[in-house]
Amino acid sequence: MTKVSDKNSLRILQIGMHDQLGGVEVFLMNYYKNIDRNKIQFDFINHCESLCFSDEIQSLGGRIFNVPSFKKNVFKYYSEIKKIIKENKYEIVHINLLSCSNILPIIAAKRSKAKKIIVHSHNNGMPDSILKTILHFINKKIINRIADVFWACSSSAGEWMFGNSNFQIIKNGVNIDNFIFDNKNRDNIRKKFNISNDKYLIGHVGRFDIQKNHEYLIQLFSKINKKYKDTMLMLIGTGVLYDDIVKQVKSLKLEGKVIFTGVVNDPQKYYSAMDLFLLPSKFEGLGIVNVEAQACGLPCIVSDVVPKEVKITDNFRFVNLNKEELWLKEFSKFKNSSINRKIKKESMKSYDISFLAKEIEIKYINLL
Repeated sequence: MTKVSDKNSLRILQIGMHDQLGGVEVFLMNYYKNIDRNKIQFDFINHCESLCFSDEIQSLGGRIFNVPSFKKNVFKYYSEIKKIIKENKYEIVHINLLSCSNILPIIAAKRSKAKKIIVHSHNNGMPDSILKTILHFINKKIINRIADVFWACSSSAGEWMFGNSNFQIIKNGVNIDNFIFDNKNRDNIRKKFNISNDKYLIGHVGRFDIQKNHEYLIQLFSKINKKYKDTMLMLIGTGVLYDDIVKQVKSLKLEGKVIFTGVVNDPQKYYSAMDLFLLPSKFEGLGIVNVEAQACGLPCIVSDVVPKEVKITDNFRFVNLNKEELWLKEFSKFKNSSINRKIKKESMKSYDISFLAKEIEIKYINLL
């Protein structure tokens, strides 16, 4: 295996990307596409059957190293990561985590003598798993001793993973221009899915897993649709609970009113087709989809576990999951209001990837 670093660029090994599209994958690719790749290059560890954006990664000059799945062969998973870091002499290893249940990549980086180990928290909670919860609280103490740099997508994500450690907030940036409301995109997407102009389209973007709380979302929409017959729901994404949610939709006789798009490569177009965005997550590190939706001028109703710093526009509401009547009340307010989809780009500047990419370049370079 040849050394991948050179005098012209700093190559950083990224660990934590998966085969299913989610917040970590979007975060990494948004930054990767916008950093100066003459100065900094990303390489990636793949422990899945495939890796999100693999073709695009390689077209941008990134390398992908395949290792065995953690679940299939934990010892080989660890030893291969350690070997890759050591043989390629990575000075910076950036490890992106949803929880501390698996910290072997951090230990591998430490024992491979990487100069700087970044641990990046992308979540502020985890599914109800006794084993994972125990591992998380044990391992977070180990992380604080062996990692060098602590990053988090929000204050709550940093506090949840690092406790009192000195962490920095690294915002999940997006290309704001790509998400600006566009009537042409609205018409095209609605035509594609046979959604007439008189329909009020509620949207959701997220993996079908416990965190995103699709079951609650479908129950909520069922009650909304009983009162407002002109409403429809669009679900963008896929995941392990996809079939369960399809069954739930059928059991509630909502076929034809709920649209399953699967994973899409151009979500920015779909936001324009929507009239309102719902995110009833059980936990959420930040929820980059909230930034995308607001950039498109969508009113948003989200669970109150979503970090408060994601609120950018006035048309954004936090509601407790135990207060379903408030979800319905806030929905009615937005539906019966006239919403201006034009946003002031300046208000979104703090999440604009063109600025944030330059900041992270400096952070990486200053580590050495």
